[in-house]
Amino acid sequence: MKKLSTLLLLAAALTASTAWAHGDGVARHGGIVQMAGELKFELVAKGDAAELYLDDHGEAVPTAKLSGKLTVLSAGAKSEAKLEPAGDKLVAKGVKLVKGDKVIAIVTTEDKQNNSARFVIK
Repeated sequence: MKKLSTLLLLAAALTASTAWAHGDGVARHGGIVQMAGELKFELVAKGDAAELYLDDHGEAVPTAKLSGKLTVLSAGAKSEAKLEPAGDKLVAKGVKLVKGDKVIAIVTTEDKQNNSARFVIK
């Protein structure tokens, strides 16, 4: 009986932690989503640019005072592009993402805090 109650308590704890997770992981702009702490990063490839949307608990994060960079690892080559505010997103120009690329997005806040997320283009 003690083992059964311990098992039920463990199952309840695991279920409860799932219910309290932040964000929904849904791509709202057709991109790839990764969670980093309480922030949801969504990377969208747009021709020769990459867009990065940030979301905190379902609310878009204002980008006007943010900066950052994208590091792209593609077929053994490494390139970097500056992320700049553009309305409700950050944009890196001159970035052509293709299947298999690995991307690291680093976003810096006004108070110099860094947040990062890693993506693999599929």
